[in-house]
Amino acid sequence: MSRKLIIFIGIFYLVGILGMTVGPYQSFFVDLSFFHLLLSFGAIILGRKKHSIKLWLFIGIAFTTGMLVEWIGVHTGLLFGDYKYGSVLGPKIYGVPIIIGVNWAMLCVVSASLLAALKLNFWLEVVMAAAFMVFLDFLLEPVAIKLGFWQWKEGIIPFYNYVCWFFTAILLQLLYRKWRLNEPNNVAIALFIYLTIFFTILNF
Repeated sequence: MSRKLIIFIGIFYLVGILGMTVGPYQSFFVDLSFFHLLLSFGAIILGRKKHSIKLWLFIGIAFTTGMLVEWIGVHTGLLFGDYKYGSVLGPKIYGVPIIIGVNWAMLCVVSASLLAALKLNFWLEVVMAAAFMVFLDFLLEPVAIKLGFWQWKEGIIPFYNYVCWFFTAILLQLLYRKWRLNEPNNVAIALFIYLTIFFTILNF
C-alpha cells in the first residue's frame, strides 16, 4: 500500500509542477490546490499503521488550532502579521480557508515522521519537527503569494510570521510527541520530499 501511495502522489505532484510551470492551464491547476492538499493529507493517513482515537483527536486539535491562530492573524494581525487569504484555497470560515486547518495537521504528521525512527531526546524531536514545519512554510510563502493563496501587506513576508509558526508548531508537536503518535511513515517522508521539490521548483 505504501509503495503505491508514494508512486501515486509522486505522479500527482509531477503533474502539478508541469501544469503550473509549462502549460497554458496554470489557473486550472492552481484552482485544484484545495483538492491537491486534501489528497496529500489522505495519503499520509492511509500510509500510517495505527489509526487510534488519539490520532483523530490530535488531528481535530491541530485543525482547530490552525484555524484559530490563522483567524487571529487575519482579523487582528497579532499573529503572523498583516495578511489576507484569496479565493484560490476554497471554502472559508470567517476568512480562513478550511484547507488551512487540514494543512496544519498534515504538516505536523509529515514533519514528525522524518524523526520517528531516530529515537531522539523528547525535546530535541519536538523542536526539530517544529523547525521542519517552519522550513516548509518558508518554501511555500513566495509561491503562495505568486499563486494568490494569500497576500501580505506591501508584499513583504515578515520574519514574525516564522516566529509565530515555530511556536505554534512547538505546541502541536509537543502534544503529538506526548501522546506517542509518531511512527515511521514512508508516505509522509516521501510527501515531505515532494513538497520540498515542488515548492523549490515553483520558486524559480
